[in-house]
Amino acid sequence: MAKIGGKVGLMGLRPPGSDWEVTKEIATRADQLGFSSLSMGEAWGEDAFTSLAQLATVTDRIAIGTSIVPVYARTPANLAMTALNMDVMSKGRFFLGLGSSGKLVIEDFHGEKFEKPLSRMREYINLIRMALKGDRLEQEGQFFSTKRFRLRFTPYRENLPIFVASLTPLSLQMTGEIADGWLPIYYSPGRMSPSYNKLKSGAEITGRSLADITVSPQVSIYITENKKEAFNRERPHIAFYIGGMGTFYHEYMHRIGFGEESDKVKEAFANRDRDRAAELVTDEMVEATTIIGSPAQCKEKMDMFFSLGVNEIRLVFNEDSNSKQGESMRSLAKYIN
Repeated sequence: MAKIGGKVGLMGLRPPGSDWEVTKEIATRADQLGFSSLSMGEAWGEDAFTSLAQLATVTDRIAIGTSIVPVYARTPANLAMTALNMDVMSKGRFFLGLGSSGKLVIEDFHGEKFEKPLSRMREYINLIRMALKGDRLEQEGQFFSTKRFRLRFTPYRENLPIFVASLTPLSLQMTGEIADGWLPIYYSPGRMSPSYNKLKSGAEITGRSLADITVSPQVSIYITENKKEAFNRERPHIAFYIGGMGTFYHEYMHRIGFGEESDKVKEAFANRDRDRAAELVTDEMVEATTIIGSPAQCKEKMDMFFSLGVNEIRLVFNEDSNSKQGESMRSLAKYIN
């Protein structure tokens, strides 16, 4: 049986209504089945780090990481301490996924001013890299002025991977310049040339190439023969990102060829008609950004991702129970081992 041509991880580990014990069970199952990574995000629910710390204790092999934590939510020194300690506790299995989030979350939830996200990201990554090398955290930045201190423990390694979730052209260029990897969402095979061109231009600034940047998109998956139902379940997710998560995803949909469609979705969402917004997400939009079908068909779609430069796919399963998610995971495991 032909195997999938790249790494396959999991993003998000809790079926609706389930408890933390189910999350730990899914993590253990993923580790045993040969999935490559577990990643958890952070918005206005549970924090990512304490969750991942416990998952590190019930797994042995699988990589664990954030996807993503917003740089506005912690000081860079605190983020450095936490990330490096996670890597120590997991014995080198941790990766740090960073993002800027958006104006609503940062200002209305965290109470921070959402300004100059790229400049802020650079300061964070620079200071984390200082900590990894054991240097004093001395930085006179636009947002943070730090001096005198260095971390009082030894990092597990000097090259803990730092990924950035970037969408805009300037953020993609910055990712290519300073990050180890890219965490895209709504990755659409065949429509990503503008994004890759920006990554490449950033990489060249620091004498690197695209081959030096790990590409690890988060992709929704539905393992099912009922494609119509899966399409209808995915539409509200896409509509929410376009209409309810600021301007970034709406603008991104324009760049991958769904400008007119996303304008209509955003307008309906602004009019507080979420059902209509979901209806306006076309089959083509879902098909372009989601993996749907039988296990064999899903494997074929994933291979398309890998053939176009993706290194790892982090799957978001959309099952409504632990047992169904277990069945779906096992149906793919035969292709990844």
